[in-house]
Amino acid sequence: MQRVFNFSGGRTSAYMTIKYWQPGDLVIFTDTGREHPKTYKFINDFEAFENIPVTRISYKDSKEAFTQMLSDKNFKRIPYRMNRFCTDELKVKTSKRYLRSIGIKSFENFIGFRADEPNRVKAKQYFKNIHNKYPLFEDGITKPMILEYFKTKPYDLEIPHILGNCSLCFMKGKNAIMAILREYPELADQWINDEEQAAKTFGHTYFKGVTIKQLRDISQNNLFKDFNLNEITPAFNCACTN
Repeated sequence: MQRVFNFSGGRTSAYMTIKYWQPGDLVIFTDTGREHPKTYKFINDFEAFENIPVTRISYKDSKEAFTQMLSDKNFKRIPYRMNRFCTDELKVKTSKRYLRSIGIKSFENFIGFRADEPNRVKAKQYFKNIHNKYPLFEDGITKPMILEYFKTKPYDLEIPHILGNCSLCFMKGKNAIMAILREYPELADQWINDEEQAAKTFGHTYFKGVTIKQLRDISQNNLFKDFNLNEITPAFNCACTN
């Protein structure tokens, strides 16, 4: 059976791939178009140093996949914590469509959930013909172990962990978003545009009762000057692993 590795562009999925990958396995990075630029650099470095090819795919083959998804919905819907259709559209369905296009319908799905993330393993959905594998969880691999491992490598992810996946993903929580925008206010531009476009229809926002623009404005005051991005973790679990 074909083995498929979900590669998110972070250390954990990279470690999983290095440790368990075998020739013939397929490594897929599903690009949302809203990753930090250094995530893409890390993927390039991974390929160069590990000699493991990464297949890059995206929603409708768009370089602006997230924006394309919202545009297809005429900006009448914006994802939020209780309706994370972005994960389904940009990750799950996009990956399935690609695999079907190359003739793969049944496969072993390697997911980088660690031993210190048992809730993520329990929450993962199961599908017929897709056999989820959690080798890091089963082998007791934790985040500190992975961080130590990358200290031995000639390359590393050059951004705080909180900046992984979509730069301002609402699953990170409002406080994390404001801390990020304290240092990287320019990251708000795309997300503000989403909400401004949505305001022309139903006025949906990523967080109830507050806009990304307002969070950016708040982040620029002194309240968040002492936040250390390296110490911030997402407020909610996310399923964006591939």
